[in-house]
Amino acid sequence: MRRLALLLPLLGPPAAMAQEQPELLLRLTLSPQQPVAVKQRVTVTLTALTPVRFIDPPRWPDLVIASGRAVVLPEADTVPGTERVGGASYAALQRSYALFPASPGEIVLAPVEMRLRVGGAAGQPVEASAATAPARLTARLPPGIGDVGRLVVSPDFRLESSTEGAEGTVRVGQAVTRRLRMAAEDSTAMLLPPAPWGEPARLRVYADPPVLQDRTERGTLHAERRESAAYVPQQPGPVELPGFAVQWFDPRRGTLQSLAVPPVRFTALPAAEVVAPAGRRSPALLAALAAGLLAIGALGWWLARRRARRLPSPLAALALACRADDGQAAMTALYRWAEAHSARGEERGVASLAERAGVPALATEATALEARLYGGAPGPTWRGEPLLAAARQAERRLRHPARAGGTKAALPPLNPSGAASAPRLTEPRWAR
Repeated sequence: MRRLALLLPLLGPPAAMAQEQPELLLRLTLSPQQPVAVKQRVTVTLTALTPVRFIDPPRWPDLVIASGRAVVLPEADTVPGTERVGGASYAALQRSYALFPASPGEIVLAPVEMRLRVGGAAGQPVEASAATAPARLTARLPPGIGDVGRLVVSPDFRLESSTEGAEGTVRVGQAVTRRLRMAAEDSTAMLLPPAPWGEPARLRVYADPPVLQDRTERGTLHAERRESAAYVPQQPGPVELPGFAVQWFDPRRGTLQSLAVPPVRFTALPAAEVVAPAGRRSPALLAALAAGLLAIGALGWWLARRRARRLPSPLAALALACRADDGQAAMTALYRWAEAHSARGEERGVASLAERAGVPALATEATALEARLYGGAPGPTWRGEPLLAAARQAERRLRHPARAGGTKAALPPLNPSGAASAPRLTEPRWAR
């Protein structure tokens, strides 16, 4: 009896401790600890613990940013395990979140609350609830950074760029395409800076929507951003596609680098075929050539008039491409036809030609064709009949302006203030 009396006090405290164990614990941790860099990945781990078992799988809540600006991405997996708390074994379930501070300053995470069914002291299901305390984090800009929009924070970052179409001869109406690829670890694609394609003079820019991709491999986030844009020269002359730089900060090494995309320069030639002289001619050779030309001038003039109607005109080439619904061939023929109607000193281009002829449908159809060829957006099959009809109407008005515009009055009106003002021609969006 004496031995039993000595054992009873020893058996009492563990039972009392088991009854005092909380049915649910909730813990929130941040890694790395503050301070961190803006756009640096911070892993937020939410752990639920219970001394017996989880009856139902938990419904993990979203993290709420009470103060500051941040991007939060939840991970898809729930990790089970066991932990010892106060000498007792607990069943544990973990869910991680990737948090990226979007601006410098303090970020406050609101308390997280969870309510779920767990096993009671006797194994019966019981309702349990728990909450965490608010969590705080401080984010700072890396030294020397002034523009957060051009900043990438990642332990590994790659920037690749390429240009297609600018290596050889570039003519008006032909596209030069630039492509850009960014890849970063422990980041998200939405934080990678967009490409500043710019709006160079005498060019139309057709940018494709960016392609963003995020994936996770063994706990490491991989972010990728792909972009492309087509530049279409509208007028001949020198062209410069802008370059730009991205600031890359490595939070592990604390280093800052600048990765640059160089500018692209080329000269856009007229769309019409132009044969340049092979080189400088001597005066004697030029005189001999002039004498020969004078000798056969009459014959050449007669032959030229005879063959003029047989030679294919730029409009005939455009008609052939439009009837075949060949968009690329129609675009080339359209610019050559516009060049043929551009006199020296006049503004060149289809938009200017449409304005001079008074046929806005020509610019509208040219805009639709350019968007179809270089815009990258899918659409219905292109039909060349509307473009051909507008070009023929412009051709008639340019060849016979008196018929298109009517007979001009011999004298100005006696009362100019009472005359109706001419309608204002708004330049189409394609020509701006």
